[in-house]
Amino acid sequence: MIYRCRDRFAAALTAPGALFELEEQCGFERFRDHPRTLEGFYRQAIARGDMRLIQIDERAYSNNEVFARAACIAAHLRGRGVQPGNAIGLALTAGIEWAASFIAVTSIGAVAVLVNTRGTADEMVHAVQSMQCRAVIADSERAETLLAEPDFDASLLIAEAHLSALMLGRETPLDFAPRNPTDPAIVLFTSGTTGRPKPVQIDHAGLTHTIVLAGLVAAMQDQHYEADFGIAVPPERASAQAATLITSPVFHFSGVMPFLRGLYFGAPLFILGRWSVESVLDLMEREPVSRLGFVPAMLSDMLASPRVSDKNLGSLLLLSNGASSLDTALADRLRARFGTVMIANTYGQTESAAWGTSICGQDYIDHPTSAGYILPTLTMRIVRPDGSDVTEGEPGEIWLRSPCLMREYVGHPEATAETLQDGWLRTGDVGRTDADGRVYIVDRLRNMIISGGENVYCAEVERVLADHPAVAEVIAYGLADPRLGERVAVTVVLKPGEHADAEALTVHARQRLAGYKIPRIINIRLAPLPRTSTFKIDRGRFMAERIPE
Repeated sequence: MIYRCRDRFAAALTAPGALFELEEQCGFERFRDHPRTLEGFYRQAIARGDMRLIQIDERAYSNNEVFARAACIAAHLRGRGVQPGNAIGLALTAGIEWAASFIAVTSIGAVAVLVNTRGTADEMVHAVQSMQCRAVIADSERAETLLAEPDFDASLLIAEAHLSALMLGRETPLDFAPRNPTDPAIVLFTSGTTGRPKPVQIDHAGLTHTIVLAGLVAAMQDQHYEADFGIAVPPERASAQAATLITSPVFHFSGVMPFLRGLYFGAPLFILGRWSVESVLDLMEREPVSRLGFVPAMLSDMLASPRVSDKNLGSLLLLSNGASSLDTALADRLRARFGTVMIANTYGQTESAAWGTSICGQDYIDHPTSAGYILPTLTMRIVRPDGSDVTEGEPGEIWLRSPCLMREYVGHPEATAETLQDGWLRTGDVGRTDADGRVYIVDRLRNMIISGGENVYCAEVERVLADHPAVAEVIAYGLADPRLGERVAVTVVLKPGEHADAEALTVHARQRLAGYKIPRIINIRLAPLPRTSTFKIDRGRFMAERIPE
């Protein structure tokens, strides 16, 4: 069975003459009158001139200022010989330098490679090398880390030094390199079964479709808000145009998407110099932010603050969760504190440009374990291992088809062929549906933990701990956590005659893993881990026999 969008408000929003009118193109539903390359997005933003685009703490930057910076960076990259199609690494945290660099790189036809700035030096160098980056633009902290690595050999631009110098006394036009919709635009990274991040390439057509779809989803959520609460959403607070706080790292779609959506639809963007509950509350006392993306840990910390009141969070209309499951107790606390804030949940992955399903409002309250319904322009199947469709309620692997799927895992043709089959994305996630078409995520074929909004792959954690000289066997898994969604746990079997306690293993992991990947719980086990007939660790049996922590 093929599932399509059933949202009651989607038809009117995508009808002929509507802002999000759809048309059939090459076997897909696409948005009729919207650009299919980033140049069209950027020209629309340039036309807004002195309107505020980005606010960082007390400093506001207009469209003109951001694009002037981008033009200088673009001219410098061209002067260094960067050509369309070259890969340029961005190892920067959210800020004006990242925004200008992203625009510059994609304007000249190069590919923006979004490096995990929370990763280890090895992870960052691997990202740069796997994409054969012609140059890397990094902030000073990441630059110092990269330069200390003997294997790092790309040209480096340090944001605080080089980019500031480029702006001195220069007025440079932003010249766009012609791009086709199928040309690559960005690369983000995700981990596979080996635990090594794989480069996920998204083309211009896929990226622009993703951003317009974000605007449509926001408009649908506004309609649900009005229906649920009987309160009209003022035009200036409509989700697509409303001020947005970027709370996610900009090497994730959850950070890139609000940036590009704000740039295209004209919504001001707020970026905090450093995340903290106090800084968020300070900002929201000054600015009427109506839409906030979050991970459960962030929301839990905010609700725990004695400062929380209508003065700072009273402007909120929508809280959107797409990183990990929302604890029902946390949802109850939120509804009790702010009765007219609507909660939304989405499901997707990097390979699908973050889109898959969504649910919000009263429907989400009534079905809190659901990931929602398939979104407009996407189709879904749920299949058995033999490729046949499951029946209602039967679990199977979720397959997605849409105009914004990845083009490939760069440099991994076998993994690409395994994941993309006849135009369908095999997500590796197990799901089921109910009679109304809601999707429920049952399990993950890829054994991924989502902790505090960050993806942690068991294979990577296991690989690192297995390198410890005292470790014979290790298995990593996620445990439910009301604040983080899940916490990373491992069970370790030591080699005969060897000794290592949890503290020693934590020190070992800390030297090799990003902070959010370090196991919070380490159990030492005496008996060998259960094995299958092919001598692989039997994860299912282990989890069934495990004594709950």
